[in-house]
Amino acid sequence: MIESVLEEIGLTRNEIKVYMALLELGETKTGEILKKSNLNSGKIYEILDSLKKKGLVSELKKSGVFYFSPANPKRVIDYLEEKKSVINDQEISYNKILPKLLEKVGSKKSRLAIEIFTGLKGMKTAFSKELEFKKNETMYVFGIASPQYYDKRVWDFFVLNHQPKRERIGYKVKKLHSEESRKDDVPIEKNAEVKYISYISPVSINVIGDLTVIGIFSEEPVFITIESEEVARSFKKQFDFFWKIAKV
Repeated sequence: MIESVLEEIGLTRNEIKVYMALLELGETKTGEILKKSNLNSGKIYEILDSLKKKGLVSELKKSGVFYFSPANPKRVIDYLEEKKSVINDQEISYNKILPKLLEKVGSKKSRLAIEIFTGLKGMKTAFSKELEFKKNETMYVFGIASPQYYDKRVWDFFVLNHQPKRERIGYKVKKLHSEESRKDDVPIEKNAEVKYISYISPVSINVIGDLTVIGIFSEEPVFITIESEEVARSFKKQFDFFWKIAKV
């Protein structure tokens, strides 16, 4: 538990081993750290140097011998605050150059652009493309089933994060849900119109503008984004066919 949290906030596995060893040993020499952490001597100074830069280890020289001490664990909070500050500065800098980067994308945009994403992070990246469209667009969504067919993290992402963002943009949404989802009281955006069909699919298809996002919600989910007016138009025709036979 402790190790996994420290890894999430940016420490490497070897840094964690050394820091945890130092917390138990207190001020000590590299030999004792190596014994406690079960690391070889080749990279110990590199690891200690990295921890010093993060403010998690201090160094003292006594009679020509270096001793190392761990910083108080509360120092990790300061380290995280410093990381947040750096990230904020990076975001400000990136936002300044973003318009120029987008110009380059627009000037050489292919008629057909396909990208494949995997996992939960990939899902967020794929579906974030939907949020680039304006209020006057209409989104077409089909393949929505009951919550039981989705990983809880996936379901929470859509219900708690993604749908509210779409609501704030305000574009119209037309959805085809599975008939089974009626009884589950599946949350629906304020600006959405919903109809129901009996077919249940493990694949969802979202279409807006020239963008099509296909979600395959398997054990390791896969998401495909296609930027093509022709492909989007084809899926919209399929949607219209099912929309006509679906039930309110």
